[in-house]
Amino acid sequence: MSFTKKGATALAIAGAMFAVAGCSSSEPKQNDPNIDSVIQSSQQGYRNTTVGYTFTYPESWQNSVVQRDTFEWNNQRIEARNMAVFYYKNYEIDSTPAPLLALVAYPQQEWDQMQDQARDRSGSTPAHVIGTKNDQVLVAYINTQNPYDASSMLGQQFARHVLSPEQVKNAISW
Repeated sequence: MSFTKKGATALAIAGAMFAVAGCSSSEPKQNDPNIDSVIQSSQQGYRNTTVGYTFTYPESWQNSVVQRDTFEWNNQRIEARNMAVFYYKNYEIDSTPAPLLALVAYPQQEWDQMQDQARDRSGSTPAHVIGTKNDQVLVAYINTQNPYDASSMLGQQFARHVLSPEQVKNAISW
């Protein structure tokens, strides 16, 4: 009977090793615990079920952009209830993720108050309005400041990933 227990134990260990080996992948490693997901070629887009919009990923973003549910944008906290941020990350050199785009949904009244405050301070709005629906305003914060030397390889790659407000608007279905 002890032989059977040993055989069962060996079989269980072998099965566990096989299962672990089957879980490995060639996907980029995520060293940052705040990063939720790396955009893979099999993914079509980001679906926000709370607000009800879908953002279709540009092809250029695959395997070099990560999505994070956070309230941080360019090292500042955004006071919002619903926000998704997309970061450029070069996995070949393991660069620090640099923010590209934030999609934020605000209640209409809150957005209107923010616009009044922004006009009082600077005369311009802080984000691009993508659309409104059901008393919600979807806005995009787009990072147009390249965090890298623009003439470097990393700077050029970052610039190719930055979307225009029109590109963001066309990639949203709501």
